[in-house]
Amino acid sequence: MRKIAATVAAVLLASGCTAGTSTSPAPSGPAGGSPETVVTNAPAPAWRLAALPELGGPTSVLWDVVAVDATHAWAVGSEAYSPDQPNDTGTPLILQWDGTRWARVALPAITWHGRFDLVAADSPSNVWAVGSTAAARPEDQETHVLHYDGTAWREVSLPRRDSGSYALITGLTVAGGHTWVVGNRLHEVIIEEWDGRSWRSHRSPAECRTGGTSIGGMPNFCTVTAIKAFRADDVWAAGNGAWTGFKGPLLFHWNGSGWRTVQVGVNGRESSFQALAGRSSGELWAVGDGGLAVRGGGGSFEILGGAPEGALPDVATDPAGVPWLIDNSPAPSAALATYGAGGWVDMPAPQPAGAVGMSLHGIAGTPGSPLMFAVGAADLPTNPRYLRAVILEYVPAQPTEPRA
Repeated sequence: MRKIAATVAAVLLASGCTAGTSTSPAPSGPAGGSPETVVTNAPAPAWRLAALPELGGPTSVLWDVVAVDATHAWAVGSEAYSPDQPNDTGTPLILQWDGTRWARVALPAITWHGRFDLVAADSPSNVWAVGSTAAARPEDQETHVLHYDGTAWREVSLPRRDSGSYALITGLTVAGGHTWVVGNRLHEVIIEEWDGRSWRSHRSPAECRTGGTSIGGMPNFCTVTAIKAFRADDVWAAGNGAWTGFKGPLLFHWNGSGWRTVQVGVNGRESSFQALAGRSSGELWAVGDGGLAVRGGGGSFEILGGAPEGALPDVATDPAGVPWLIDNSPAPSAALATYGAGGWVDMPAPQPAGAVGMSLHGIAGTPGSPLMFAVGAADLPTNPRYLRAVILEYVPAQPTEPRA
């Protein structure tokens, strides 16, 4: 998940976790062959910068990415944004990958300034994007939801609520034809499910609703910052919460009839999950700022030490279930970390020539393919500081044919 998720979590529960960073030794090269065979070292897997279409300046940023197969992926964000005119600049942007190149997507007439923050899909003909308008005040922002049916994009309105307070949408997932949107409105948790015809509003778990007193005398609360669906009756969300006797990161599970809170063994710490990934409920990964990383499923979760201490806005898994997470340091400097038998291993993220820094916001694996994507923006050496959207592609190592 993304920077917006960290924002809402910080409002209610500022991050306070600390952890060390560990790396495992580099794997040894392939063993030598017989005297009749010469085996060369295979190239190491690497992340590389992707070529993008010309984007409007002075600033462009990509916030999220999703892939459904090796020839269908989408990245969302904005272009033509000016920091000098934050309330009336920024054009929502969607790019599409066709297996060869990234190209701009034709969108319906958009008359509002702002950006797309989230994108999710379960097939090439069921893609969803969520964004919001730019505005002087948060309460003046409006959420926009777009759906792609394989032919064209169209807007799908979210249900309006009686409360006029600001709502922050932080999570989006699609599975089995069902679409889920989550977020927060002050202490209220927002959970909306699209069943193919209309939206259905869900109540949050009982612990999250007001009526009790949390630590420090605040009302009970939960924040929801990410969501991952595997089936219509098997959905996980992540965030944090506080009530009498508990304060810390939480998972939330939907079994088709109700939501329940799931504690992962961390209590009394001001921390929150920011992102979820996995191939199934039994192979779930959840990460948060300050080195918070958990894996497991069902009722059993393991806290993994040594995760990067920087901002961890998103995590994804490859077809083998290996996790990759984004590690943004305050520099800004972006890295990508993966987990193996030796622990967490950082891999630096390549920057465009001339950039003075970079932040990544979203990462996605590709079902059935080792291809992965990460998106964000590079800091340009300008005053004021402008940004340029970037997409990184993961290039897996290719075995080298032995020579006789």
